[in-house]
Amino acid sequence: MRLPTALLAFLAASPCLLMAEPPPAWVATGGLDPDAFPPSRFLTGYGLSSPGGTEVEQRLQAQSMAREALAATFRTHITSEFTSRTTQKDQQLSRFAQNLVSTRAEVELQGLDTVLTWTDPQHKATHALAVLDKPRTLRLVAETLDREATACTQTYTRAKAAGDTAGLLEARHLREHMEEGLLVRTVLGGGGAEPACPAQAEIDGELRRLLAVRGDLGGPVALAALDLGARLPRGVRVLMDNITYADTPFCGSLSAWLEQALAAELVAYGQVKVVDKTAGREAIRTGGMDANLADALRSQAVVRGTCFELGEEVQLSLRITSATGEELSAATLKVPAALIRKAGLKLVPDNYLEARKALEILDARVQDSTLKVKVALDRGEGGIYREGEKLHLFLKANLDCYVKVLYHQVDGTNVLVFPNKYHPDGRIDKGVLYQIPPDDNSFVLQVEPPFGVEMVKVMASTQPLAVEGKDPDANGLAVVKEDLAKLLGRTRGIALKKAEAQYAEATAVVNTMAGK
Repeated sequence: MRLPTALLAFLAASPCLLMAEPPPAWVATGGLDPDAFPPSRFLTGYGLSSPGGTEVEQRLQAQSMAREALAATFRTHITSEFTSRTTQKDQQLSRFAQNLVSTRAEVELQGLDTVLTWTDPQHKATHALAVLDKPRTLRLVAETLDREATACTQTYTRAKAAGDTAGLLEARHLREHMEEGLLVRTVLGGGGAEPACPAQAEIDGELRRLLAVRGDLGGPVALAALDLGARLPRGVRVLMDNITYADTPFCGSLSAWLEQALAAELVAYGQVKVVDKTAGREAIRTGGMDANLADALRSQAVVRGTCFELGEEVQLSLRITSATGEELSAATLKVPAALIRKAGLKLVPDNYLEARKALEILDARVQDSTLKVKVALDRGEGGIYREGEKLHLFLKANLDCYVKVLYHQVDGTNVLVFPNKYHPDGRIDKGVLYQIPPDDNSFVLQVEPPFGVEMVKVMASTQPLAVEGKDPDANGLAVVKEDLAKLLGRTRGIALKKAEAQYAEATAVVNTMAGK
């Protein structure tokens, strides 16, 4: 029988239709092929490249997507198992913790020995299937668990005999890795006895014993970090906020030392990644100042604390909260005041009494107005700046207005930082973010002695403000000679004197310290 000429021509022009490899079953089902890869033995992940690009680029993209899909599936199983185990012991498991559970990527993909691909010539796209062999992965996990159990036991035994806290921390990390491996084993349907190894509670108990007898200020701080980290998901991003004195936003040198020491201990226990506060300037510039510093820096949790004086003891109350305010962990400890004095640290800043009086003046309520002005520091409210470091502040108002920005120094001097001889126009536009000092390097706000509490006061009005400065300081900024209370009393009266005027204020506290 002869084929029609038109059909012969069509087939000759389309050889790919005659020779193309048929798609495997998993392509049509988006990664499912129970006959070739039964779920009882395999975990799979499916990926599909975008059209376009070379064949090699498509294949690499599809393979990467398939691996990630498999890893995501595996993480979901791990999270579910972790939540189930933990809630059996503690019904108050933090929702935050449930959402941040993760396991090591290198453990997740052990046993991934197959990545299949198929290219669709009609749609010019590549499909990929990543396949994890459960029995093979279980064998690899068992080998890893045995190695870690041996290393943990040997490390713990040596460290306990030598009284070595660093060795105990190493043993603790090995034990944590084992816990992840045991979760993986359970998810993959493996069983059997747990490899012989000291329990984490035993390791922590020995750590507590050594820290309790250290005899210096670092011991209590390390104990607090151990308590705080007990309920934190490993690897969470944490912002170290201020540890202030009593009911004030003030920080003495003790607070600054505690912030650094506590951060170092939390990192040492492997629980957290501390967010770099010095990135706050760029975070505010790009993200605005409507969100707080924790949101701007994308931290997942915040550490805050308060110091209280109790005679010859100082009580330190610490809390870690999620970005939404959920309490994740807390710790309270009492430190002998003698240890603080021995370390050369101070509970309150040197200008504590003067700063309280100044803050009362600055925080006095002003008449309500439709004009609103905001001020933010690049390290957050009450941020700590050390000698030689530069400070930046940001302004924004909801109406076009005129502003005066005063910087109240430790010695009581009030410096007019904006407007100034470099930027004489004090008018700002509504909704625009202003940085002081600007990026033109015309002047800087640099921390120099004496140290203590300083403050930023922003006064804003829809009418020009009569606040003038005289006698420029070393930066070329004008010093305001008028008494702070008298000055603010006069400017706050502008809304009463001129019915058409709107007036607003904003205040920020700065804590300055000697160098590290």
